[in-house]
Amino acid sequence: MHTTNAEIKIRKPELYTDYHDHFEYFGSTEIERIRKKGKKTVRHDWIIFDTVDEAMEFFNDRCDEFVGYYA
Repeated sequence: MHTTNAEIKIRKPELYTDYHDHFEYFGSTEIERIRKKGKKTVRHDWIIFDTVDEAMEFFNDRCDEFVGYYA
């Protein structure tokens, strides 16, 4: 089965005492970060990388759960 970039979506939360960062990676050069304090979103931004490999490496290192590569 061949998977396109549009079909890949990975989520991983990171917990902190004051806020909760939620990272979403869609298999491109961008990682979405949503920062919440309780139920309120206090920040929403995108981390942009030069290559898909850099984005995936950041996500894998930061979130330490999913490891995958494109075929």
